[in-house]
Amino acid sequence: METRQEALIDLGEDSTPVDVARVLVDVDLPQLDHPLDYLVPPELAPQARPGRSVRVRLAGRRTTGWIVAREVVDPGARTLQPLLAVISDTAVVSPAILHLARSLADRTVSTASQVLSLALPPRHARTERAVLAEPHPEENRVDTPPPPARADHRGGGAQLEHLAAGEHPRAVWTALPTSRDAQLCALVRATRSSGRSVVVVVPTTAQVGEVRALLAADLGEEHVEALTSEDSAAHRYRVHLEALLGRVRVVVGTRSAVWAPVEDLGLVVVWDDGDDRLVEQRSPHLGALDVAVARARSEGAGLVAGAYARSTKAQALVQAHWAASLVPERDALRAATARVWVPDDFDRDREGAAAGSHLPPSAQRLIRRQLAVGPVLVQVPLAGYVPVVSCQRCRRVARCTHCGGALSLHRDGSITCAWCGRDPQSWRCPECAGTRLRSLRVGSERTGEELGRAFPGVALTISSAQRGTTREVGEEPRLVVATPGAEPHARGGYAAVLILDAPAIASRPELWAPEEALRRWFNALVLARPGVPAVVLGGVERTLAQTLVRWDPADFAARSLDERAALGFFPAMTVVALDGAPEQVAEVVDEARAQVMGTVPRQVTAAPEAEGSAGPTRPAATVRPGAGRGSTEAPMGTDAGAPGRPGPAQEVRTLIRVPREDSEELFARLRTIQQRRSSRRLPLVRVSVNPPELF
Repeated sequence: METRQEALIDLGEDSTPVDVARVLVDVDLPQLDHPLDYLVPPELAPQARPGRSVRVRLAGRRTTGWIVAREVVDPGARTLQPLLAVISDTAVVSPAILHLARSLADRTVSTASQVLSLALPPRHARTERAVLAEPHPEENRVDTPPPPARADHRGGGAQLEHLAAGEHPRAVWTALPTSRDAQLCALVRATRSSGRSVVVVVPTTAQVGEVRALLAADLGEEHVEALTSEDSAAHRYRVHLEALLGRVRVVVGTRSAVWAPVEDLGLVVVWDDGDDRLVEQRSPHLGALDVAVARARSEGAGLVAGAYARSTKAQALVQAHWAASLVPERDALRAATARVWVPDDFDRDREGAAAGSHLPPSAQRLIRRQLAVGPVLVQVPLAGYVPVVSCQRCRRVARCTHCGGALSLHRDGSITCAWCGRDPQSWRCPECAGTRLRSLRVGSERTGEELGRAFPGVALTISSAQRGTTREVGEEPRLVVATPGAEPHARGGYAAVLILDAPAIASRPELWAPEEALRRWFNALVLARPGVPAVVLGGVERTLAQTLVRWDPADFAARSLDERAALGFFPAMTVVALDGAPEQVAEVVDEARAQVMGTVPRQVTAAPEAEGSAGPTRPAATVRPGAGRGSTEAPMGTDAGAPGRPGPAQEVRTLIRVPREDSEELFARLRTIQQRRSSRRLPLVRVSVNPPELF
């Protein structure tokens, strides 16, 4: 038997105005992506306040939602459901975050509840009671003036002055290794001196710990909170509530920290925005920079997108005159960076046949010379022994006959699939019927083995996510072999940096490959001591080589953006990917009325996912989800007929595009299409705006 609160309440045509809560229900149905009216029972009226989570009934099922507003309305002839319960004892979502969720949902053709699922941590009742029982601490405001800006960036001083005055400057910052920490502290201190809050977003948990310790020591504040994906549910919910209550004014965290609902947001700093770990794996695949830009616009906050390199997306903010460009002065740049050498054709011809080896004689001479004065870093693109092998006869990449994954060679001579782990038994090349394999990419384990033989008696450290990451090494002579992102810091800096097998990323056919390669290389080069030699081996395209030698990533980002504009790609154009059954995608494309760029098959195979993957299926026609931009998978539309894969395409992906000024009109049409299809119980087509795996 239903209780009184659960029963339907028929108010009749002549009913008087009633107290109604407008509730955004936590469902992902497009046709229900708007607040619904629920009657507020008298006993729940004191607790049913905007921002609190509630339990309601929808379509006969109990679910949760968030109160958006309370109003007294005339219901007319409607029959209203009552609120079943108020779950939270305080508001868990602020009006600013609700507005932001609605805005981002409109721009990504998703629902507000999908966006809020990224922004709000799960409720933890015990933590909520504990936080509400604590007294509100006194405001710990930084009253000392912000430190003067270093003279290595033109415009850096004006930026700090504007932040300290309570204004909201926006900048894309190309940092120097010698002044990055000081400049970051100056940005946060200037914002805090105006009484406003700061959110700093970095790609990894290790960086969160370093930046939090740095800011806490500089500001003298105990409440510089860290927020990472590795934290417990209780800690994440505590930081969320304390930020809402104004008790936390500085938050440092990984990608989810960009949603921290701090009071009076003054500045959002996104460090290394080109790192794909700052892109949400769940739909709608929002990047931290996307959310930061939207928050800066809606909340009137400042924004700094900083990195040692520069992404095309960040450069688009500069060329749209929405953000200023902060680049180092040339004198400061020369005094703070290594001297980069990229061998050209003349250098390789002079060295002879040995120039094509994995570790040419010139590189060995450089290592031997610099080991006399300190540690040497050798960056390799991939972990493992020989992570990619190919047919010895035709050089085609060897792939698993079961799932299509790349085959890897191990130290003991065994060969397994990098995806499913199966032993291919008797492998035969589908192109030339060859049966012998050769190494195509050499990993960190094999590189360490070669260096150990070439330099006996020298200490050797191998750092990678597969083997384990080393955090720091000393100043003594040592060889350090590391994969991108796993490079340990050396006290005093490295005496030399070598980047091997440069084409592994830079020569990939994907649009993002050169940008990603530069980001990884610069992140390794900044670990070197100023003025020491650094070399990039394997062959690099001339534009990339000049970018490295001149240490000018901003110029490369501007060139890349101009090329994309000429080709009609993101961010010059808005590109939308439609995934689904061929007939369903065709129907949506006809109604969307946008330019069609092309259609490719998406063949889905069932295979175990890599760590960090977004789901149990792997689309063979796109970059593998969760594999990151350094994966060895085939690019879009490649190797579609590999043995062992399904014959007919299960799905297709169609790309459509419109000029950026027509984006909102296209998004509105797609939302209407999705709502109509959902209400008619037709299969929904998956929509991805500017898919990150392509751009």
